[in-house]
Order: sequence, then structure tokens, then C-alpha cells
Amino acid sequence: MRKIKFVAFAVMASLVFSSCSSDEILLPEQQNQSKELFKTYQLKRDAEGAYSIDVNTENNVSIGKVKNNSNNTNELHLALSIDKLAQKSNYGSDLWFNNENFHIEFISENFNKKPSISIFDDNIKFAQKGNKDKSKFLKDFSIAKNEDGSYDLDFKVKKKVSVDFVYDSKNNIYEIHLEESKESKTKKKYSRTFDKEKGRLLQIHFVNHTGESKGGSGVIRKPIIIIDDGEDG
Repeated sequence: MRKIKFVAFAVMASLVFSSCSSDEILLPEQQNQSKELFKTYQLKRDAEGAYSIDVNTENNVSIGKVKNNSNNTNELHLALSIDKLAQKSNYGSDLWFNNENFHIEFISENFNKKPSISIFDDNIKFAQKGNKDKSKFLKDFSIAKNEDGSYDLDFKVKKKVSVDFVYDSKNNIYEIHLEESKESKTKKKYSRTFDKEKGRLLQIHFVNHTGESKGGSGVIRKPIIIIDDGEDG
């Protein structure tokens, strides 16, 4: 009986040791499988209406940009590299825009999901000097992905503009209502943090109340930000 117990103990110990050993010999490339290779990003629109994006990665990740004409997408291909590379990459004038919108997709090797961010806006421009922003209320904004999966929105409005935050639960849309204010002193800088629900789009709409009906509603929804973690249907 003691011999049988000893054999069973030896087999269990062997299995535990084998499991620990296999974990210890995993290469960095294997440990990074099924993970996003970028840590954070920040998309910005400046006061002149120009868009740009900063992407933060580990120091052994390369980024290749591809313009996919078939689906009007800026693809950022991320891959592990043996070289030490810059941890921050900026893309501005080389982004590709399709009329009043653009789409950026993050494609990591060994990672099935394709996170993305889409923007719908008027007068989208390249990041260059001399462009004039024709927005009536919004001055500039940035949306940043944090490592914990949350998103920080920072924006500035022009003088005498009131801001109201509304959540449309029926359509799962965070609305930021902008309207002309009679008050001479109004807040100009705003910040909000959004927690993205897994499996659902994070949608942020700037809703401009222009008061100019001309057969319409006098409400313009632009810019619109749509963030997808790659699982949303």
C-alpha cells in the first residue's frame, strides 16, 4: 500500500514540475500571443480641424501602416520585433480620409480581434497648418484609450457655449450637447472618462444645437466617435 501511495505521489509531482517548467521556458513571443500589441492610443482633432493619432506600444513592437482601399480603412499592423523600437508613433498627414469620415483598425499578429476607432465629422483635414475649423461650438478634442480599457475624452469649446451630458440608454449613445449660451462666463475645458462595456460599441456624439432649421431640425450630430474592441457585432 505504501508503495502504491509513493508511486501516485511521484506521478503528481512529475506533472506539477512539468507544468511549471513549460511555463518558464515560454518565449516572449509565445507569452504575447492572443494579446493586443499596443498599450494605449490617443486620437486628437486640433483647433484647425486636423486629425492625428499617437500609438503607444512596448519597445519591441513594429507598426506598419496600410491603406485598405477595399473597405476605406487605415490599417495599423503591429508585430513583435527583435529590435528596440520607438514606444510612441504618430500618424497625421499620412492618414487616409474618405469624404467626411475615416476608420483606423489595429491588427496585431497572433490576435484574432481587430480593435478600431471610427470618426464621422465635417471638413476632416490632414494634420497641416493653414486649415480653418468651421465648427461653431467645438474647438478641439482628444479621445485616449487607457491600459485598463477605459477611455478619456478631453475637449474645449468656444466662448459662450453651454455643455450638457446626456446618456441615450435606448441606443447606448453618450451625447454631448453643445448650444450657444447668453452667459459671458462659461467653462471652456471638459473631461470625461468612459468605461466601455465588453461586446458593445462605445459611441460618443457631439450634438450641436445650431437653431438654424431651414427645413431641418437645427441639430447636427458631428463629430461622432465609435470605438469597437473587435468583438462588437
